[in-house]
Amino acid sequence: MIDHIGLTVSDFERAKTFYAAALAPLGLSLLMEVTPEQSGGGAHAGFGRDGNPFFWIGTGATPATGVHVAFT
Repeated sequence: MIDHIGLTVSDFERAKTFYAAALAPLGLSLLMEVTPEQSGGGAHAGFGRDGNPFFWIGTGATPATGVHVAFT
């Protein structure tokens, strides 16, 4: 079972605005943000529902590792 998925984005603020609008009709919203200072790397935003962020966007990965999938 998939726990969460993450995508690398080149324009974090623009992507965050886009996904907030695109995911809203599905009942998903921005639940968590992690700053580069907190992560030691890129900025990240987690979208989901019921307190569970399961769709993430972020900066800092190379194009070859632009998708992250984690299993439970």
